[in-house]
Amino acid sequence: MVKSLKGRVAAATALVSMIVIVGLAVGIEFFVYGELRNSMQAQLDTHVKLAADQLDDKLRAKFIELHRMARNIGDPAAMTPAQFETFVGRSVSMPETFNTIFVAAPDGHLFYDSTFAATSINIADRDYFRQLLAGAPQAASSVIAGKITASPGIVLAVPVTNAQGKVIAVVGGAVNLLRQNFIVDLASNSVGETGRYCLITNEQPPRYVIQADVTKILTPVGPVQTMCGVRDAGSNDIVHMHPLVARAPMTTTGWNVVAVLPGAEAFDPISRVRRQVVLLAIAAIGIAALVMWWVARRLLRPLDTLRDLIERSAGDMRAVQSLPVQRANEIGALANSFRSMMEQLSERTEALEMSREAARANVRRMQEVADRVPYLVAFLDGDERFAFVNRACEVRLRRSRDRILGVTARELLGPSLYREFAPHLARAFAGEAATFVWDFGEDTAYRCFEVSFQPEWATHNVLAGVHVFVRDITVERSNERRWRRESHTDHLTGLLNRKGFDQAVSGAVRRAREGAGAQALLFVDLDRFKLVNDTWGHSLGDELLRRLAKRLLASVREGDVIARFGGDEFAVIMRDVQDLLDVERAAMAILDTASRPMMLSVGEVSVGACVGVAMVARNEDKTPDMLFEAADRALYEAKHGGRGRFVLSNGNAERAP
Repeated sequence: MVKSLKGRVAAATALVSMIVIVGLAVGIEFFVYGELRNSMQAQLDTHVKLAADQLDDKLRAKFIELHRMARNIGDPAAMTPAQFETFVGRSVSMPETFNTIFVAAPDGHLFYDSTFAATSINIADRDYFRQLLAGAPQAASSVIAGKITASPGIVLAVPVTNAQGKVIAVVGGAVNLLRQNFIVDLASNSVGETGRYCLITNEQPPRYVIQADVTKILTPVGPVQTMCGVRDAGSNDIVHMHPLVARAPMTTTGWNVVAVLPGAEAFDPISRVRRQVVLLAIAAIGIAALVMWWVARRLLRPLDTLRDLIERSAGDMRAVQSLPVQRANEIGALANSFRSMMEQLSERTEALEMSREAARANVRRMQEVADRVPYLVAFLDGDERFAFVNRACEVRLRRSRDRILGVTARELLGPSLYREFAPHLARAFAGEAATFVWDFGEDTAYRCFEVSFQPEWATHNVLAGVHVFVRDITVERSNERRWRRESHTDHLTGLLNRKGFDQAVSGAVRRAREGAGAQALLFVDLDRFKLVNDTWGHSLGDELLRRLAKRLLASVREGDVIARFGGDEFAVIMRDVQDLLDVERAAMAILDTASRPMMLSVGEVSVGACVGVAMVARNEDKTPDMLFEAADRALYEAKHGGRGRFVLSNGNAERAP
């Protein structure tokens, strides 16, 4: 006899478990269910195979009818509608065999249609028609919608060949799946009382060829619980009675005949037996529970004393000393273990409190370090609420830390500014680091910030939040913009220099190629400028160039680009030219501007100019070098033809005033 508490509890538990298992085992029908299912499945498979064979036989018979018609029809191109009617009436009974008979030419147009004789139909796009033209002896369509009625149906067709074996026509028969026929009859048959047959295609995903609900024809086949229009609601039984499903392929079309018998009907006898078994099991479990409660109450009574002491120990550690550690059974072992655990817990509690104080000190230290950083540092939790900010955030946002923490990014930034940050923030909350530059304003009001979002993961696939770092890079970007502006500007005239001119020409050629409009390039070369330099010196020449640059700016349209790319050479880029006359007027204005005397520090000084013009038309594929060379050739012609003139180059043609 078992004397220890553990042994007695184990024995009692084993006894109760045995009672429950024996009681439940009597009613378990796993074996019965499996055997019955296999037997019924074999019977259903046999029925479905017979149904598929019958459908194949009927389809073969219809193909035989079509082949006989194809052999006896003669030359369809020479037949009249009346002759077709007579021939079809003698050859096949309708609608018993087919709902519609048609004869089609090799190009797909119908010679004859028994249903829509006056309607012009072309079936060249149908798969079965192309198969016959490719040499197939016969073909069956998939489930298709009629070209006129849109009714679902299938088509069987065979070729009509001449003596040389060439296809001269196609004879076909259509079976309308919305009318009574041998295929529709399949869906009207039942399996048992609530089961159904249906016919589905072999494509992916499969579709219904026919089922009891005609509105489901041509629709994809759903899960097994709703296949063939049968709805199996399932059950909460221990052994779920799944519906029986049998399939058999058709050799003529490759379709599958399917039969579905709901599990509730198929295994109703087992369900009735199960209810009786459940009642017995409930009674057995109830009796076992009462017995177990009584046994446990007696066996575990010594634990009540131990429980009272443990409850006292939770508020008074001295009560641990009263635990019955001297007992030789499991109560004593449990008391010893509990006292040891409480002593260790006391030590760990003290260590935990020290760790918490150290953690709080670390948090304060991290906040102090972050407050000394000149960058904006923050942390957004999973709801995009600010959980941490440094001093720089308070200064920049002009809010105290208490007014920022807990506020969402949308509320703090406002709708318009949040829209600029939202795409990058979404990437960060998706787990991808995002860094971008945000700038606004011009000149002295220009500001530029580098914003970085870094995700932090709580676990492998759980995001804790996003770290936000914002660095003011206004000075660096302002210097960069000023350097870029100075590197593209001529220091003497303020116009674009050669580097800026090259970029502007490339942009103009690209705009023309992309369809923005025609672009014009005008090269301007001053006359007698060398004489001015030689007579009054380079300082006066520089003064003349500055004065001329101002005149050129006033002579062209707003938006046109002017550059000085060396000495006394200037260039004008006219964008999106609508009329050639605009270019000629601009060239004449430049010549007039350059020829008018200029009042300089030594008095009036007169020079002149020549202009060479080249153009790139809209959508024209021309390179910047080609445009440059064309304008340079035109300027060369203008200079050697005399002063104060311009030449317009357009391929081989040149124009001069």
